[in-house]
Amino acid sequence: MTYTVIARSADSRLLGAATASCSLAVGNAVPALVPTAGVVASQAWTNRRLRFEMLRTLHHGGTAEEALAGLADADRDLALRQVAVLPVEGPGAHLTGSLCTPWAGGVAGTDFVVIGNFLTGPEVVEAMRASVVEALAAPGLTSTEMARALVACLRAGQDAGGDSRGRQSAAVVVADTLAGFQYPVLLDVDLRADNSPTPLEDLAEMLELKGRAHAAPAELVPSTEVPHRPEDEGLWSTVLS
Repeated sequence: MTYTVIARSADSRLLGAATASCSLAVGNAVPALVPTAGVVASQAWTNRRLRFEMLRTLHHGGTAEEALAGLADADRDLALRQVAVLPVEGPGAHLTGSLCTPWAGGVAGTDFVVIGNFLTGPEVVEAMRASVVEALAAPGLTSTEMARALVACLRAGQDAGGDSRGRQSAAVVVADTLAGFQYPVLLDVDLRADNSPTPLEDLAEMLELKGRAHAAPAELVPSTEVPHRPEDEGLWSTVLS
């Protein structure tokens, strides 16, 4: 009952996700991101644990398709789920269960995956695809610019029809892959409108306020100055074991 985009910047430095729905607090249920593994989403009749299952596969070197293939063993009701997965490197993938509420479907590109269910029609996904393709073509996106691009993708989906039930919540997250194996995850952008008649407008306003307040790490720290911390890598291996 949601439409979502997960994406990777053209230089592969940034990962992000944005999601909108006519349900409460969609940002708490749908997206998840680990900067060294990838970004995922789980929606429809949502099983939140599937986010962990997909990220664990990516963390251990699996592909997006392998992450999807492993879900059948984790969820006997997979026909009710819709999921998307995009690794730090390599193509993304998506799965729409046969029992998801129509219209439901998705599309994957080089650096993005778009999925949606309970939509007015396939034109929603197509509008989001066109928006994110154009946005990701811009070189050297900052975290804030990436977040704005993802929210613009949601706006394109909403303008094309969006969730057939209406609007209630939306969220956007962006992380710098150079943040490494930090736990909890260090997110450059983590904004949510959990219960609002205008959730996308709320996100846009929050991004404007955030941009005035301070720059995100990805806008300040050169890659040569990000230290490698083996102890964090060990911690992630425990978390995603």
